[in-house]
Amino acid sequence: MPSLEGLSDARVIILATHLCIGGHVADLPILQAQYPHCFPLERLLRIILTFLPESTEPSEYVGVIQQLVENTGASTSEREIDISAVKNLSESEARRRLRKLRLRPLKRDDEEEEVVSAGPLTQFIIHRAHLIDSETSLQPLVLSLVLPFYENNLVIRRWLISSLLPALRLNYEYYPNHDETISLETLELMDDRTAVNVLLSIAGPERNDMDLVNNLRGLVGPWLQGSTRSKRRKLNERAIDSSISFVQGTPKPDSVECTGWDYVNEWLLSRSTIDSESVVHAFMNWAGPEDTDLGGYQDGNTEIPPEKAKGLLQRYSQSGLSTIYAKADASKATLEDSAKILQSIMKLQNLEEFSYLDSPEGVLPSVDFDTGFISSTSRASLLQNALLAPENPLTSPSPSSISFLSAIILSLRILNALGHETNCRIVANMCLHSNEEMQAAELKGVIASTARQTRSRQDWQVIRQQLLWLRDWQAEQSEDGWSEPSTHHGLFWKISRDDVEIEILKALLGAREYRLAVEVYTQSSAPLDTMQVETAVVDSIFTAYDNASNGNRTRGGMKKAFEILQAFQPHFPDSATLKQIGSLIAATHALSFYSLTLQHGVPFQPVSIRVHHDPLSLVEKVLEQNPKSYTKLDDLLSIGRNLVEAGLCTMPPPTPADAHIPPEKLSQADALVTAERRITSLSISSALDSNDFDTAYSYILTRLTSPSHLTNTSSPSTSIPDDISWRAVYNAGRYRSTSPTASTPLQTQINHLSQRMELLSLALVLVPIPDPLPEILGAWRRCDEELSSLRARELHEEDVWDTKGDSLSTVPGGFGPTDFERDAFDTAQQRAARRARARAMPHSHPHEAPMGLFEVARGAALALRKNAFPLRGAAGDEPASAGGSVRAERTEAEPHGQEGDRVRKRDMVSNMVTGGLASGIGWVLGAEPVNRS
Repeated sequence: MPSLEGLSDARVIILATHLCIGGHVADLPILQAQYPHCFPLERLLRIILTFLPESTEPSEYVGVIQQLVENTGASTSEREIDISAVKNLSESEARRRLRKLRLRPLKRDDEEEEVVSAGPLTQFIIHRAHLIDSETSLQPLVLSLVLPFYENNLVIRRWLISSLLPALRLNYEYYPNHDETISLETLELMDDRTAVNVLLSIAGPERNDMDLVNNLRGLVGPWLQGSTRSKRRKLNERAIDSSISFVQGTPKPDSVECTGWDYVNEWLLSRSTIDSESVVHAFMNWAGPEDTDLGGYQDGNTEIPPEKAKGLLQRYSQSGLSTIYAKADASKATLEDSAKILQSIMKLQNLEEFSYLDSPEGVLPSVDFDTGFISSTSRASLLQNALLAPENPLTSPSPSSISFLSAIILSLRILNALGHETNCRIVANMCLHSNEEMQAAELKGVIASTARQTRSRQDWQVIRQQLLWLRDWQAEQSEDGWSEPSTHHGLFWKISRDDVEIEILKALLGAREYRLAVEVYTQSSAPLDTMQVETAVVDSIFTAYDNASNGNRTRGGMKKAFEILQAFQPHFPDSATLKQIGSLIAATHALSFYSLTLQHGVPFQPVSIRVHHDPLSLVEKVLEQNPKSYTKLDDLLSIGRNLVEAGLCTMPPPTPADAHIPPEKLSQADALVTAERRITSLSISSALDSNDFDTAYSYILTRLTSPSHLTNTSSPSTSIPDDISWRAVYNAGRYRSTSPTASTPLQTQINHLSQRMELLSLALVLVPIPDPLPEILGAWRRCDEELSSLRARELHEEDVWDTKGDSLSTVPGGFGPTDFERDAFDTAQQRAARRARARAMPHSHPHEAPMGLFEVARGAALALRKNAFPLRGAAGDEPASAGGSVRAERTEAEPHGQEGDRVRKRDMVSNMVTGGLASGIGWVLGAEPVNRS
């Protein structure tokens, strides 16, 4: 080799650097062969690492490196080396340049222990790979560099799989159009949690659904193969020490490799809440940690041990079940996604036989599982940070957890079909940790959602079976223990079956499925007893009634209430409650035909009757707000009777006098009498307010104070005092017409006063207490004085008329009275005498001549025993009309021709007044009258 002769060691080393700079690395083995003392393997690798351009194709120097490592040498006769770069270089200059050489060390800063211990070649390959990546970002060149060496080097193989392969796939295969590439240095500075988050999050929801599967299989899987590398362990330990987001109840893992996969499970669980679709595809298409694409670079040393693989698969399957519980969406699509995940997990764990999702359509299975094991969980077990806890019975794959979750999903399908969308976590929490009240409230919500949709009769038959199945998840319902909580765990297992049936019955009634409700719940094989059915029917009627906005029973809620009553009343003929409801609906329907507004302009609604403390007062408002409504007394009385029969008027009407005394409930007979009196009195008052005295007077004589009323023949058991009738009569007696009196005929005024005095005297008879007597008597006296004035005026007009007639009957030139004239003279004398007696003693009576108040009262009492208004029920007294009894007695005692001696109606009224006074203050009756006869 003449070309290398004479070169010093310094110039040879400088020559080697020039060869690397020029890319002539093939000459390096020749130099090593001739100057072995100058070129040990490490120095040559450092020279290549320092001076060979990183863009050089590895194929140009990989073979050289292999020769250098194997030290096979090179033939000296094959080629000559160009030494022109150092031929003219002096020795001193060569030494000076040699001293300035700064060769890169084979060991990188913070290099992994296993790389250092593997020898200079391993250090060179990994260092050279990082230089190529950092200087050129041409990671395919790195792969070309590594491939010739990985098969016989476990460290390089692991580095290739766990670092280079993820970087190549991320930057060149999966996301080649990504804005930024991730360098090897960046990847190797990540701990497992960070790398998992980066490698998986890059698959966003806007990309293909298989991106996440590819990333799990081709990025994360290879990456986690390097979890046992020393540098990775240090990074993970540092991250674990600074982390506070461990899964609740999860101890620090013993295996670092398992920790990385736990991060994958956590990421999938978190991601499922924001990108459910891609996570569902991941569980459907990725079989877990063993389903990893290592690019064909794996060997037996990279395979996961069977026991560890089983544990990893268990944890991955648990994350799948956890995502089902974590889903907050309650849509049908989400529900079907949950079923797909569950089916995938069952397949991975070989637990398909414990699922109930494959039950034939329309067939409800009987669910069996270890209720004690599942029920051992707490509410915290369903929190997201506890779902992945290794000992969580709900998410750890097992026959019981699979059976329970499949039953939950099947229940959610039913609830979704019933219009009640909810998620898995809520249903599981309700099933396991809710009390009876909470389950009952949820059941009512389910039924309410069901009722809002239009259903057919067949639909409701299926719905009933579904609701009963939801209670305990049992297809066959046992005949015993219906009223007890179920021994099986369903959604509503703490509610007795009777209560579930009652809610279903109410739902049928709310949906107007009366025929089906009657068929199911009134037959001999009915699931509820008669009392329970009646109670549910009554509740449904009142619910419809209270929600009605109009009292007409042909509309809205009132129509529904009336229909329910008609459907079930034939099956409960002896039900007092249904009879009361019938009366209530009748009263409400009748009231709906009147205009009625409550306080503050609130329109009347049926529920106002049920909540009103005094429903009869609504009749008063009807009379106030509807002109001439007092003329419909029979209709108003019918409303009052129905209100009483509905059981709403059992308390006496409130009066200020006894407000401090706790009222006692009235019997129905007493309440009926009281209601009729109140309504009649209110109608009388309304008639008077409308200036219709004649109607009020007629009501008093025919309705309020008829003979049957006074003798209590209509209700002989009534013993309550009548404090209502006398007030109405008294108010009518005080009534003064609003029409002008100047144009009213005198006889009309006299008749009106006579009627008022009759009513006032009747008030004296009816008043049950003595306190109002002076006031009534005073009103009567004023009427009497006014009547006396009118009578005097009438007599004066008669005198004027008679005088005028007498003067016309005197014929001038007569010679003496004829028989006719004498008769006329006698008649005039009798008429004058009668007028004188009337003027002198307007209260005279042929049998009695009372001289004072005591005598008047005593005489009135005797007279009242003969008229139609008896003070007391004396033995042998027969009630009769006022005019008829007086006329009969006077006819027997006097000749028919003595008209002037008859008792006039005014005298009879006077007797009634004094009789009423005598009845009210009985101590007067002990006084002896003065006999003036």
